[in-house]
Amino acid sequence: MARDSSFSPQPLLLGLLMSEPKHGYELHQEFERSLGTIWQMGLSQLYAQLKLLEEAGLVASHAEPQPGRPPRKVYQLAPEGRDLFLAWVHEPTPYLRRIRTEFLARLYFFVQLSLPGLDRLVAEQKAVCEEQVARFDRLIDQADDGFRQVVLEFRRGQLLAVMSWLDRCVEILSP
Repeated sequence: MARDSSFSPQPLLLGLLMSEPKHGYELHQEFERSLGTIWQMGLSQLYAQLKLLEEAGLVASHAEPQPGRPPRKVYQLAPEGRDLFLAWVHEPTPYLRRIRTEFLARLYFFVQLSLPGLDRLVAEQKAVCEEQVARFDRLIDQADDGFRQVVLEFRRGQLLAVMSWLDRCVEILSP
């Protein structure tokens, strides 16, 4: 999968293919219905990502005939894509700014696919947040001006709120 400074939608597409093969437009509809509140992806971007996934050997495709229309391309998850998705979904999100997209997507797939290990994922995510809170505590102690201090305290407060919310996620989503 592509790794750069912005979060890639590729793991999300792999996750949507976990249950069964789908054609591109069907994937787009499911993406919009299930993940559209946390991630925006146009149809052309979806097809571009599917092409990259296919070139990487993470998905395979075949043409499916349609009466009176050109055949459509149906995508299915390759074993390597499945392994990559399962590794991704079990990783905590490293950056606070990605909690609202990346971590929520992970939660979605844990619930939708009935994956085991939600409690472990949340505990690992809380540990990441705790490390970041400790780092902000050190930075706050070293702050040399009031503005820097309030910015750092704001970020620390966001992390504490996320940690509280993570507890709520376990309450709501654990069986």
